[in-house]
Parts: sequence; structure tokens; C-alpha cells
Amino acid sequence: MISVVEVFNAVRDMANQDQKGFVTPVVFNSFAAAAQRNVFSKISDKIVAAKAARARGIDPSDTDSVLIKYKNFMSNYEKTVNISQGSLVNPVDSTVFAEGDSVETQPFAKPKDCYSIVSIFDGDSDLGYKNFELVYNTRDMARILRSNLSAPTQEFPVALISNNVEIFPDAASVSDTIKMTYYRIPSSRTILDSTLPANSVDSLSSPRISMSESTAFGSVPDLSSSRNFDLPPDMFPELMEEIVGMIGINLRDPFMVKVAPKVVK
Repeated sequence: MISVVEVFNAVRDMANQDQKGFVTPVVFNSFAAAAQRNVFSKISDKIVAAKAARARGIDPSDTDSVLIKYKNFMSNYEKTVNISQGSLVNPVDSTVFAEGDSVETQPFAKPKDCYSIVSIFDGDSDLGYKNFELVYNTRDMARILRSNLSAPTQEFPVALISNNVEIFPDAASVSDTIKMTYYRIPSSRTILDSTLPANSVDSLSSPRISMSESTAFGSVPDLSSSRNFDLPPDMFPELMEEIVGMIGINLRDPFMVKVAPKVVK
């Protein structure tokens, strides 16, 4: 994953080119997580665009496919979890369907680190593997529920994705082995933490640079409390562009703002 020390040093050196030189760890850390999230979100958006391109026959190659490239990137963040009756949350959210609809279901809570849901499926081997149709619009869901042709059944279940996840027909009648695959939100990676192996995902922390007490050689990074970025190394230019631009705007440094897009060149 991308070294936070390398990014911090590069950003600080870039600021020094303009004789600013005051990108402190506090300033850097205040933008590190947001910059990482922006890079991640842009890749996610590119997957949507690449899927649309492939549907139009613009991206047909499996060798040079843009879609496959970005999906390989997102596979670093893919997780599959069981969702069970124990994860039901109350109260039911305020979603309102058409008058007269009877909705016998309760919403499942999304995992706290869920960025977007990839699929929901029934993992019960006795019933066979079944994908749920994913619906993101309450009006579409209401129309499906009213239809005699498309109403959810045990064989063709549907999941409404909102702030929570609602299963149709009710979860108990489908299976108690429902699984969800999703992309997690990027967090940070350990460097030399005494409680976790190196490069472990630290879902409770954001990328940050921590400095040790000043020595004869000045302050040096404290690798035990610092956290690397949760992005693969080949995303270094994109991350630099984001964080340099954000810090430049905050410091009102026109040089950093101007040079940020050129970092990826």
C-alpha cells in the first residue's frame, strides 16, 4: 500500500519549492483521509462508466478492458458477510410505499464500513445459489410489489437498498443464510504496530503521519502510530494530485493548486 511517509515528504518538498514550507503533520493528516476517499470514489465512478461503455460495445476486450482494470482495483476492498435475523434493526425507516401496500419485512443494517453493495445472495446449499435483484428506488420497489408478474418470491427475491437493506419476501421465508458482498470504505494500513501484523487493515483509523520527539536529527516519523494509506502503490500519482490540490487550496497556495493536476503526468 502507499507509504504515508513517502506522500508526506513529497507534499512537504513540493511546498518548499514555493518557499512555503509549512505543511505540518496536523495539516497533512486533516486532508489525508478525504484525499484517499476522493481517489476511491473516482475509481468507483469509473466502474459505472466502464460498465456503460461495455454495454455499448466500446470496451469488448478482456485483455485491455478498462472495466476489468478498475474491478481488479476494487477487489482489494471486496468483502462478503452473512446477514441474519440478528442483524435486524429497528425502527423501520420512514420509507413509504403506495397506500394499501403491506410490507412484511424489516431492514437489515449495512456493515459500518460498507461503501457500496455488489450483490446479495442466498447461500443455502439446500435451496441453491440465488441472487437477489437489487432495487435502489422506493417507487420502483412499490411497482414491483404491486405487480402480479414481478412480485418477489422465494425463488426470485428482491432487496431494496436505502439507508438499510430490506428483503422481499420477508427474510425468514427466504433463508437464514443470506450473504452480502460489498466494497468496504478504505481505511488505513499498519506499519510497525505492536498489536497487529504489518500492512494489516486498521478499520478504526485513517491514514496519518505521526512524528517522534525531536532528536539531534530533528523529528522523525513514528512508524508505530503512523498509518499508511489503504490504496495500492500504482494510485500514488492520483493520491498526490488530490492531497496537493486540497492542501494548496487550504493554504491559499496558488503554486500547489496549479501544480496538483501535473503530478499525474
